Parts: sequence; structure tokens; C-alpha cells
Amino acid sequence: MTRWVAITWETDRLLFLSANVFGKSISFDIADTLDDPKKFADFAAKHHLAKAETVVILNRSDVEVRSMVFPPSPPDDVPEMVKFQAGREFTHYEPASPLDFFVTSKLENVSRSTLFPALKSAETVPTGAPKHLLASTLRLHTFQKIKDFCSEQNLNLRHVVLRPCAAAALWQHSGRTEINRSALLVELDKLETSQTVVFQGEPVFMRSPKIHRPQDISNPDFAACLLAELKRTRIAVRNEIEGINVDEVVLFGSGRPFESLAGQLAAGLDMPVHLFDPQKGLTVKTESADEKFAALFGAIVQAVRKEPMQIDFCNPKKRKENRGKRTLITGIAAAVLLFVTGLFGYAFYQRLVLQSEVRELSKQSAELEQKAGGIAAQQKQLDAVETWLADKIDWFEQLDWLSTHALPAQDMMITDFVISAANGGSMKFTALLRDSSVLAAAEMKLRDESHKLEVKNMRELADIRGNTRYRFQCNMTISLQKPSPHTVLLPKDKPAQ
Repeated sequence: MTRWVAITWETDRLLFLSANVFGKSISFDIADTLDDPKKFADFAAKHHLAKAETVVILNRSDVEVRSMVFPPSPPDDVPEMVKFQAGREFTHYEPASPLDFFVTSKLENVSRSTLFPALKSAETVPTGAPKHLLASTLRLHTFQKIKDFCSEQNLNLRHVVLRPCAAAALWQHSGRTEINRSALLVELDKLETSQTVVFQGEPVFMRSPKIHRPQDISNPDFAACLLAELKRTRIAVRNEIEGINVDEVVLFGSGRPFESLAGQLAAGLDMPVHLFDPQKGLTVKTESADEKFAALFGAIVQAVRKEPMQIDFCNPKKRKENRGKRTLITGIAAAVLLFVTGLFGYAFYQRLVLQSEVRELSKQSAELEQKAGGIAAQQKQLDAVETWLADKIDWFEQLDWLSTHALPAQDMMITDFVISAANGGSMKFTALLRDSSVLAAAEMKLRDESHKLEVKNMRELADIRGNTRYRFQCNMTISLQKPSPHTVLLPKDKPAQ
């Protein structure tokens, strides 16, 4: 046994229908209307719907539908032609949006009047007549919401179809379609009325005008509103497709209220208005399924019987791959390539040998360049060392001089100390001072004939970071000076005479 469910995708309501399938037998057992779609999780758990095969049905108002006519072309080219034309025809189409179509094969003897002249009879249809089709697209984020919903509810999403197409499929299964006759299928719902024109059972035109359905559908005011919309549909389809005229109206429903409404419509339209019971010919074990579930019945029947669906966003029509032809072409190309390879094999062999030698020489050249780069870096380091040694600066002596001439730690602290042998040698550091008054003492002690002191950026510390000893900061540079040839330097341990 296989479990199939059909769900309408709406924001404020959810129609649900389930069926058990035994071979070719379909038994519909549960039909319900959920006013709050958020409660579906509890509903699914109650009825054990996990892993059920699922069909989601969209209203006509949730998608964009456009008629298209293409010149005679191979069937395999039509999907790409529709995709190319969609960017011009649809308002909210994106390249990643779901897109599907179906060719209205029953319209071979008519054409879209705005693009092609009318073809009056089947005898006048030339070989390779224009292709009339209906294409539909769905917003990408809506399609993703549907997939996420089914994934969260543990449902196996198989099809996403249009309500008018599913209702038309149910009508076609009834066997009441006639050759060269068109019918206007009418489904009454809470806020909109689905109107689908079918020609020989195949949908060719769709409208869903907003009409609020009253509790009593036989109300004359409701009949007048519905009658006006039906007349608009007749005019629209006649203008859209030359050669199509509505021959009858089929109202989905049964019972006295529908009979009364059908009588009022027939009088206003001056044409037959028939009632169609969606449950006729089906095994339905629930009394909750009324005419609102017609599209759900049709969608499940189509899915179980594996019939091709006119619009299915989960399985859009694509170009068919001709594997046999592709294999033949591949074999011929391989044979030609083998022949050319054998004919010019020696030349290719010589070229490969030369390329191998070039690669080997290039590899050796790269290794030599890498070694040369390393030698150059080593030479640069040796030059720096030689430059350092050439200055002949005794930095231990200079550090000793700085440690003995700097102020005591309570008055001065040295940070960021850097020494350089360039330009005769220098010592750069940052000095933290207890107070601005000690700067003069520091300058006096750190400046002599062999040391030139430069003080920059003297400033008061705004943020002492918890250290209250040092209030000022400055940058000091002590440049080493070569003593004058007439200067006599005395040993440090002997005072001057």
C-alpha cells in the first residue's frame, strides 16, 4: 500500500486530502480543512502521514501564466526557447525560478490572434504549424518554502502543480469531453473562482477572479457577480485565441444550491450550464470532501496513474538527451582522432621528447635561480655585518655610558630602545619622566662632546595606566660624535687636572 496526500498551498488555509493506493485502486479516506496551517504537524502525526507521497497544489493567483506561440521548431528545442522568452514575458522571473510549460496540442488549428493569423480548419494547417503553449513560473522563495515545509513535516514532495490543470484532468477522466468543443470549468472557493477553458479536455486558458463566496451560493447577487466574470472570461479567451468559443459551462458541485445557481447562469449566458460532481467515479470514504477538493482529487489520480502533468514545478520539461546519437558521434570522433594520431605519431613523439628536455632544463634553471637568490640574501647579510664591524663602535661601552649617565629609576625609565650603526651610530629610545622638571637634568647628563642629544615629542601622559610615578614622555635620540683631534679624553677613574 502506498500513501498519497494532496495539499493546497495557501497562507490562511490548508485543504488536505489523502488516499490509499493498492495497485491501480485508489481509496480516498481523509479530507479536511485546516484554518491554521501551523497545526499541520499535529494533524500529520495524528493520521500517521510520515513519508507520504505528496502533491502540492497552487492556485492560479499564486503563479504567473502566459500564452506563448513559437514558429515551427523541433520539440527538443522548445524548453530552451521557453526559458529564453520567459525573461520577456514574465514580470517576476529569475533564471533560477521554477519554470514549466505544456504544448496545447489541441490548438493546432487555431493560433494566438495577436501573433499569427487564424487557421480556420485542420485542412489548412501547414506542415510544422506554430506551437501554441502555456508557460508558468513560480517565485523562487515560494518554491523553497514549499520544499522546506514538506521537509519539516517529513513528507516526500513529488509534484507541485496548478489547480486549474488538476481540475481539468479530473474533468477529462470523467469521459465527458467532446471533439471540437470547448468548456468553461468553474470552481467556487472562499475568495476566488477558478475559471479554466478546456478544449477537447485540455486547458487552454485560465482566470481566477476574486469573488467572495457566500454561504448561500444561490443568492441572486452572487449569481450576478459570477455571471459578469464568466462573460469577461468568454471575451478574453475569444480575443486571446482566435477560433475558440465557449460552448458550455461546467460548474463543479452538486445539490440543490448548485442546481439553482446553474439555472441562473444558464439564463444569463444563454448556453448550457452543467453540474459536475468531483467524486463521481471515485472511491471516497469520507463525507468531508466537497467541490473545493476537485483539484486535489485530480492531482492524486494523475500522480498515481503516472500521467504526464501539464505544469509540474518539481519536474519541469527539459531537452531530451539523445544518448544513441551522442554515442555514435563520440565513436566517430574517437576513430578520426586515432587515425590522425597514428598518421602524425612520429611528429608528436619528437615534440614530446623536445618538450621533456625543455622541462628538464627549465627545472634546472629554476633550481639555479633559487640558489642564486639564497646566495644573494646571504651576501646581503654579510655586507650588513661588515658595515657594522667597519664602524668600530664599542656598543658595550656605549651601553655602559648610558646606564651611568641616565637619571635614577625614580626619575626616568627607558623603553623601546633601538641602536643603529648608520651615520656614525645612534641610540633611540622613549623616556618616561617623573616630571617635566627633570628633563633639564637628563639633557645635561646625556649630552657631551661624544654624544649629541635630540629630544622630541615631549608630552604629558593622559592615560598613566595605573602607574603614578611617570607623568611625562618624550622621544630621545643620542647620536655618537667622533671626538675632535685636539680633544684629550681622560680615563674615567682619573679626575681632570
